[in-house]
Amino acid sequence: MKNKPVRIRKHTHTDCTECPIRQIALFRGIPLDRLTWTQKYRDQQFVVPQKTSLYTEGTKPKYVYTLFDGWMALYQTSKSGKRQILRFALPGDFLGFQANKNGVISHSVSALNTAVVCGFPRSILQEMFEDQPLLALSLATMESRDMSLCQHHQAFRSRKDAHESIAFLLLELFHRCRLQMNQDYDQETNSIVFPLTQEDIGDAVGLTNVHVNRVLRQFNKCGLIQCHRKKLQILDEEKLSEIAEFDEDMIGGNDYLSIN
Repeated sequence: MKNKPVRIRKHTHTDCTECPIRQIALFRGIPLDRLTWTQKYRDQQFVVPQKTSLYTEGTKPKYVYTLFDGWMALYQTSKSGKRQILRFALPGDFLGFQANKNGVISHSVSALNTAVVCGFPRSILQEMFEDQPLLALSLATMESRDMSLCQHHQAFRSRKDAHESIAFLLLELFHRCRLQMNQDYDQETNSIVFPLTQEDIGDAVGLTNVHVNRVLRQFNKCGLIQCHRKKLQILDEEKLSEIAEFDEDMIGGNDYLSIN
C-alpha cells in the first residue's frame, strides 16, 4: 500500500502564544510580546502520516521544521538499501537545518507515528536570525546536544555489545520523552508511549531484528523493562543505567531548556 502524502493540517493552526512545546523548541526564551513576530515566519502546519517521509536525502527541502507532535526518525540509506537511523526526533526538535552551500540534505526523515510539524520557509532563515539573534544560540544548543548523542551512538557501535547499546537507546528515549512529551509519561507505572518497532531499534544500533528481540526478552526476564503494546516501562532504572553506562546529564535536562 502506498504511503499517504504529507498534507496541510486542516485544523486551526496552533497559535505560537499558546504553543505547548514552545519552551522546549527553537523559540524558547522569546518573550510573549514578541511571539507575533514568530507567527509571521511560520508558513504552515503539516501532518505527516505514519511511515511517510517529510523529506529525503539528496533533495533541497523548501522548509525547515519544528516537530510539534509525534515521533520521527532521521536516517541515511546505504547503496544496498539498508537504513541506518541517525537519531530519533521528538516534539520540540528542529528538522531540516543543514549548514552547507548547496542546500542539499544528507539524510531522510520519516514519521514513526502520525506527526505534525511547523514549517518555516528555508529562504527566511537568515532574516529570522538577524531579527532575533537569540535563535542562533538556541539552534546551536540544540544541534550540540543532538551531535553529542549521535557521536555517542556511533562510539557504541565500535566498542559496546548489544545489551549496552540497546539499554542506552531505551534510556535516552525514555528520559527525552519525559522531558519533551510529559503528557506521554505515566508516573505511576514509570512508562512512556513508545512507537518504535524492533526493526527501528535494530536500524539505530546496527543489529538484526532477531538480536534485538533476544535482548529485549532478556531485559524483560531480568525485570529491567516491559516493552509491549507501544509502551516502554522501566522497572529497574539503576541496573539498566549500569548496563548502558548512561548519564542522564547527556540529555541536557533543565540546562538544555535554558539558554539565558
